Amino acid sequence: MVIERIRSSYLTAGVLLLAVVLGGATRAGFLGDAVLQIITLPLLWLGLIGLIESRETSSVRWVLWGLAMVVALPLLQLVPLPPSIWASLPGRSAIVSTCELLGDPLPAFPLTVSPEATWMSALSLVPPIAIFLSVLTLGYEQRRRVSLVVIAVAVVSVFLGLLQVAGGPNSGLRFYTVTNTSEAVGFFANRNHFAALLYVAMLFCLCWLFGTAEALAEVRTEKFDSKTVTSFAVFAVALIVLLAGQLMARSRAGLLLSVVALLAGFIVVMSGRRARGQRYLSKFLLAAIAIVVAVCSPFALFRILDRFGAEAVSDARVAIVRNTISAAEAYMPFGSGLGTFVPVYQTFEKPSDIAVTYVNHAHNDLLELWVETGIPGLLLLSVCIVWLVRRGIAAWTAAETDDTRRIDRNLMRSAAVATGLLLAHSLVDYPLRTSANMAVFAFAAGLLVSPLRARRADRGMAAAKSRTVPRRSSRTPQPVRQRALWYADGEWPIDRN
Repeated sequence: MVIERIRSSYLTAGVLLLAVVLGGATRAGFLGDAVLQIITLPLLWLGLIGLIESRETSSVRWVLWGLAMVVALPLLQLVPLPPSIWASLPGRSAIVSTCELLGDPLPAFPLTVSPEATWMSALSLVPPIAIFLSVLTLGYEQRRRVSLVVIAVAVVSVFLGLLQVAGGPNSGLRFYTVTNTSEAVGFFANRNHFAALLYVAMLFCLCWLFGTAEALAEVRTEKFDSKTVTSFAVFAVALIVLLAGQLMARSRAGLLLSVVALLAGFIVVMSGRRARGQRYLSKFLLAAIAIVVAVCSPFALFRILDRFGAEAVSDARVAIVRNTISAAEAYMPFGSGLGTFVPVYQTFEKPSDIAVTYVNHAHNDLLELWVETGIPGLLLLSVCIVWLVRRGIAAWTAAETDDTRRIDRNLMRSAAVATGLLLAHSLVDYPLRTSANMAVFAFAAGLLVSPLRARRADRGMAAAKSRTVPRRSSRTPQPVRQRALWYADGEWPIDRN
């Protein structure tokens, strides 16, 4: 069982890494998306097998039903309908009139106006669903390791962005033709989506930075703990690098949400902390975040004022919203089909609204989902949001127990913040339309659920863990208060199941 869990954790980390590297496109159908979906299939299989073997699916039964409905939505849109029913659907009158004019019988069309686009949208759900199911079956230790992958790939993406800026608009390190040529975008095509990855990584990085700082504060020996000091330095540098990446990306939403992420991250790591020996730690983190806010806020304000001066862009956004609402109303109540926004929007776009830029999304996922899925999609979204809010509240109110560690609790709370920030970001952009950020979102959502296998395994070990926790490098039982030290040097206890 331990071997299966470790194997699944490595595969989850690998898929998440590849999702960020290959899934930065703003629309489905790229070769990288197809490769990612094929690679994800083994992880999906392991996740399903893990759920079956856990025998604990009753606790996540409603989650699984929700996932089933999400998958069923695009598949139902692909089912051919009788011509009489299809012709009565809103938004199909032009095709019906054309067939009548030509004298051809109306074929059995599906609900979607573009089956190919809907198929690609349905396949794009495979990686996030596989990651979410896999995270449910991972133990706390494996979840920590995967969170490190998010931080690492975000840092690498920042250095890639630095090289992109140094190389100029024609840099060969920009992987997409349609991209922001004057800013850092990392593995993405859009700077806003690059910024979304960075503020999520900041939240996880703060958890690890606090964990190592807590370990330093609890050291009571004269021996110099080089591993803990090194870990603290690494996470501190990583946080600085992530902040620098936000400044290079120059995303208005990214900068503002990064400030929110830092403030929320500070609340996460400082809530319920031990007072003894850690007063300097709170002062250090508060000062660091205050400096970051002071540096980022004027720059973000300048960017916002500068953007408000661009009347053409503002007018274009207003026109996009107006045309999107018209399209959504025309295709009520079932929508036009997932992935069909572009062809549908173009039929409602007025010649006076056509701008220099190409409108590939509504820049508001709520409106775009309304166009593509109608009332069923909005109902599913409402259910998902309610579930995320409930799990987020549970994560924030959960106390540290013998089955969890402080960093596990902090990661769960940070995951709740991350999902909220990504959803808020989706009201002004479309970060979750990329496979990369959707995979990160799925990982964060999975963290909100307690590990299924850990629940079963810890029943017989809770009493023992409340008294002593075995340290791998020594046979002498160690008190529970020393657990924070083990997170810093990587010596985490492994459940022997």
